[in-house]
Formats: sequence, structure tokens, C-alpha cells
Amino acid sequence: MKDWERKPGFDLSGKKALVVGFGNPVGEAVALALAEAGADVAAASATLDGEEVMAAKRVAKRVTQLGRTSMSQGWDVTLPTNVQVGLRQLVKEFGTPSILVFNGDAELWKPATKITDSEFANVQQVNQSGAYYAARSFLRERKDTEVPGRLIFVTSILGERGVGWNTGYAVTKSGALGLMLGLSQEFGQQNVTANAISTGWMEWTPGRGPDDIGENRLMRFIPMRRFGKAEDVAPLAVLLASDAAGYLNGQVFHVDGGVSQHL
Repeated sequence: MKDWERKPGFDLSGKKALVVGFGNPVGEAVALALAEAGADVAAASATLDGEEVMAAKRVAKRVTQLGRTSMSQGWDVTLPTNVQVGLRQLVKEFGTPSILVFNGDAELWKPATKITDSEFANVQQVNQSGAYYAARSFLRERKDTEVPGRLIFVTSILGERGVGWNTGYAVTKSGALGLMLGLSQEFGQQNVTANAISTGWMEWTPGRGPDDIGENRLMRFIPMRRFGKAEDVAPLAVLLASDAAGYLNGQVFHVDGGVSQHL
């Protein structure tokens, strides 16, 4: 594939990125976009679910087909030791990443009073604790503070707006936003930025209904009159990973077609 002509500041050549979480299409789209922009990209699953582990492997293969260096790992982000050991091994074989994109996304759509303790614990551990463990390990392994660090958390507008049947999920996504905000303040002086991409109703959102606007009342509230695609998220991730975004810190960027203005 012929490289596109990149402007200074947007070129990711020579940078190493780690994308965690391939349970939805955003992980693949972001990893490939970073590779197309010049970065070497490693892929790690957020869970040991077989399909997600295999998705990470497929992405790593596609990254190498673009002429970049890659590798994949199977992570269980609910286990801090697993994350730390996995990242240390990745550093030995791949190099130290300066870009981390966390896309762990365990779903939970259920009335608040019907959620079991185990269901809530699982979604909280993947979406919130997992984000913390991944970011902490990333920051611990960071040695050269002259190289800009980029933390990018993929979250959801449901962590910022109230919608019925998603209380348990919303708690975890709100927690991820709080993590991003805290890290943006704590590590800004160490040349690290932390930002979040908050998605709206996407093509894979549970219960989103049919694509025909005439049959889907939810879609009528989306100004763009369609559900989001993974490819709508990827370009923003590339920007936030670049040197051009060096003064963007502690921000939440909505990729939702404008629907959050109705909520």
C-alpha cells in the first residue's frame, strides 16, 4: 500500500501504539488507521474470549500487511498482574508504546434492580478497572519522557447522559471518564496527554433497532439519521495520537452524529 502524504505533526512514523480491546469494531478500525498513519501497532484483547483474542490476532496480521511491525496478545484486563506481565513482555518483543488506546467494552443492558452482583462486577472490571490497570502499566513502562505519551479512552455518551436500562454500564463508562480526567492532570507535566472519545449509538449497539429511519424512532433523534460506524472513530484517534494534538488534554470528544444534544 502506498503511503499517503502526511503533513508534519500528523505523521506517526516511528511511533509505537498499543490498542487494547477488540470486542467491538472500533479496536480494529483504530489500529489500522494508526498503522496507515505510519505507526507500528500492537493489539491486545481486553478479555480471553476466544473471538476477541482471534480478532486481535487478525488485526496484528493486517497491520503487518501494511508494512508495519505488530504483535498480538491475549489479555484479561480484569487481572492487574496479567496486564502488567503482558505489557512487559510486549515491551521486550515489540518495544515501548508511546500511544495507548483502551477500547475495553463489556456491555450490560438490564434494569438496575435486575442486575446481579456478578454481572455488575464483570462490566465494572472490564470497562473501568481494566482501563485503570492498562493505563497504569503503560505509564509504569514509560521511560523516555521526551517522547510524547498519548492515552486515549474509547467510552460512551451513555456514561454522560441518563438512559433507561443502562445504569450499570453507565457507571463504568463514567468511571473511565473520571480516570481520563485525573490522569490528564497528574501526568501532563510528564509530556502525557489523556483524552476520551465518546461514542453514541453505533452499528453494534445492543437494541438499536432497524436501519430504516421510517421504522426506527431512535434514529429520528440522531441528526445524521444513521448509526455510527467504527470508521467514524478512527480518524479522531489518529489526531489525538499525533504530535499535532500535543495541547489537547483532558477532553471528551463526541462521535455521536449530534445525538447527545437531544439527551
